Amino acid sequence: MENMKKLNKVTAGILSFALTLGAVGNIPPKSLYSPLSASAEYDEEELLYDDIHAPKLYEYELKDAYVLSVNTDPDSHRSKLQLVPKIDGYYSIWSYSYIMDFDYHYYMVDHTEANNAMLETLTPDTVVTIKFNSFDDYPELRLINEDSDHSNRYDGCYSINEILQIKSPDIHYYGDINDDGTVDSFDLISYRKYLSDPEKNPLSKSVFLNADIDQNEVIDEEDLQLVSDYLLGKIDKFYGAPMAGSIRLDDQVNIKAEEGKATDEAFAKAEMKLGVDILKKAFDPTKEGEENLLISPLSISSALAMTANGADKKTLEQMEKVLGSGLTMEQLNEYMAYYVSNLPDEQKQKLYLANSIWFRDDETFKVQDEFLEQNKKYYNSEIYKTPFDDNTVKDVNSWVSSNTRGMIPKLLNKGDLDPTEEKKMMMMLINTLYFEAEWQSIYNESYDGKFTDLNGNEHNIKKMYSEEKQYYDLGDADAFKKPYKGGEYSFVGILPKEKNIVDYVNDLDAEKLLEDLKECEDMSNIELNVMIPKFKYNYSKELKEILASIGMDEAFDKELADFSKINDLTVDGAQPLYIDEVLHKTKIEVTEKGTKAAAVTAVMMALTSALRPEKKKIKIFLDKPFVYMIVDKNNVPVFIGAATQLEEK
Repeated sequence: MENMKKLNKVTAGILSFALTLGAVGNIPPKSLYSPLSASAEYDEEELLYDDIHAPKLYEYELKDAYVLSVNTDPDSHRSKLQLVPKIDGYYSIWSYSYIMDFDYHYYMVDHTEANNAMLETLTPDTVVTIKFNSFDDYPELRLINEDSDHSNRYDGCYSINEILQIKSPDIHYYGDINDDGTVDSFDLISYRKYLSDPEKNPLSKSVFLNADIDQNEVIDEEDLQLVSDYLLGKIDKFYGAPMAGSIRLDDQVNIKAEEGKATDEAFAKAEMKLGVDILKKAFDPTKEGEENLLISPLSISSALAMTANGADKKTLEQMEKVLGSGLTMEQLNEYMAYYVSNLPDEQKQKLYLANSIWFRDDETFKVQDEFLEQNKKYYNSEIYKTPFDDNTVKDVNSWVSSNTRGMIPKLLNKGDLDPTEEKKMMMMLINTLYFEAEWQSIYNESYDGKFTDLNGNEHNIKKMYSEEKQYYDLGDADAFKKPYKGGEYSFVGILPKEKNIVDYVNDLDAEKLLEDLKECEDMSNIELNVMIPKFKYNYSKELKEILASIGMDEAFDKELADFSKINDLTVDGAQPLYIDEVLHKTKIEVTEKGTKAAAVTAVMMALTSALRPEKKKIKIFLDKPFVYMIVDKNNVPVFIGAATQLEEK
């Protein structure tokens, strides 16, 4: 049997802690070694030396083993591994008689360095499947499935010549795009399949991290070439792919998710007000690069609400007022919990929302358990302890890219988390949102047309025409809803009647807008023809000044901010936190088929989202600056945008 080539850098992306096993039950196991098996013996060719015949090697596999301890010694052969087999769903760690001890024993070829590299990927309290070979024949390991009586058969100690493979839900290999624990020709096929059509062959979060060998947040031909070179023997490791240092901890926060309170008009009012308030402050199409705006009130409020769960006193009061419009944080948490747990995930309609908390691994920074529990309970937040270095930047960018299905591949730049004389970043609270839905009635074709921008200049666009059934007279604007399949979400197009787009946005009243969108006009005497342009663009904005201007200024004040419910200030060297910045990025694509949109919000915290009458004919052609939204059936705005300069791309 040929020895499998193994990667020097064997982990990719975010390492996660396994569930804490705790007590493992009181019932003695029925069968001791059911997950362990051995292959036929084989000769290792590379051990043959002149006329000396190599001893026989035996290959074994231990499945779903619990890692009790692991210690690697690079200068000797004294590295140790202790595993406990899974028996009828339990790990019998209370008795040493069930613990398997492993050490190294080699002949001619020393595999110590490679073995240690494999073992260094392991963490105690995780579960792995391990393949290894040994010069020792262990009959009990080959006969373990023949009966259930294993008494007096097991001596507890095993020698390893070479570790062949380690598989774990928590361990991933660069280049292993199919995530089977081995980099082989099947991965080449999977790479080519993905690159031929990424949309039809989407990758999960962990698999995306595996495949992105050069860590540039894109799966491309360069990654494919690296795998090809590796399999051809041109390279024996993947250079430049560092081991990530972020440790996932949310599995250790043992708390049941809250079902929450069904969203209603009160929640819609809060989200609409936040969205309109930010829209009015952020919209300035006269700035180069900001002709088109898109924000996600739901994403922004999710990230800020998680943060507010650590606020107190006036800081909390201000955040409640801005986020809740009269709702308390307890009420807002309940609404958010319901929204998170009732998102659509169907082929024609899906909305994915993910939350995460990242905090610096620092002995002076102890995060309060209650804060983590609140955000795990209501927001299903993932929790990561991390060194806040450039590897963390890569981990965060990979997490964002994965959870926005690649629409937003990058949030942070190298060096963004480095301490400066003015501040030291300690925590990030991040929300991502991904929306994808087909039109209830898709467009069969689009037509060439023009879009007139604020300055009267015309731009080439593709126009999509349809007749719709929901018209809204907003007084100073005409509006329509075009539903997506499933009926849960709709595109809202708003075209000012007389005002220019800037004046219209400045005069928007969130409460009136929400009220006007409750019921459409009587359509029995209305024929509604609309035109939506095909368009796509991305948008980014730092929200610190905007949020401070609408009422939550104390959260950004180094002296006044009170986030004492986040970190324990009694710890030696502990300092209070404040919000340094709120980053917001979005992207949207509107086509004949439907809409894709994504958002990310990051709260960056530092230290000190008879005949019938003739029908009235209404045309709403979005061929000049307009406002638009994506709302659910309760008119909760998932996205709010304003477009002033569109062009076919």
